[in-house]
Amino acid sequence: MLLRKLLIVAFLFSLFFVSSSLVMAQGLDINLGNKSASFRYNAFVGGSTFGRTELNFGVLYNEDKNRYADIGLLVVDTAGSKAPGLEVGIGPKVMFMWEDERDVKGAAIALGGRLNFKPQKMKRLRLGLEGYFAPSITSFLDLDNAYTLEGRVGYEILPTATAYVGYRRIQASFNKSQGTHAIDQGAFLGIQLFF
Repeated sequence: MLLRKLLIVAFLFSLFFVSSSLVMAQGLDINLGNKSASFRYNAFVGGSTFGRTELNFGVLYNEDKNRYADIGLLVVDTAGSKAPGLEVGIGPKVMFMWEDERDVKGAAIALGGRLNFKPQKMKRLRLGLEGYFAPSITSFLDLDNAYTLEGRVGYEILPTATAYVGYRRIQASFNKSQGTHAIDQGAFLGIQLFF
């Protein structure tokens, strides 16, 4: 019941930002692995002196019937003139996960960020790394702690479309002697669309 309420609050929060007149640009990220499908929506909700602010939420489902959803907020900017092409994002994320085999579920508030790199000599190449960690103090229900880690290599096909290949691991430790389990892990192919 608590998890359902958290999902509703997260959805309403994201709906507020998406419908707000502050939304400048949007993106859709779809990737498919051998056993998983993931969808993510990004909305750039304004800029500041510290960079732009990005609201994102996503869902993942795999053949093991494990499910994962999150909603996050990032402040994103270039790293500076000494690292051309490097973009850094940092912020919080609320994660929800269900592990079907042991019938456990949890929610957590995680901190982390993202690195994107566009090499100056190969301007269409995209390299990305993203990671988040939630300790036990910010983990709820059956969850003790969790982390996500994802790496990508992409190519900009159009100014508004990038194709990529990547690897993802979503790891969760559950209490009640349920142990540590991978909610999802493996390689995937995907596309990013901006509009």
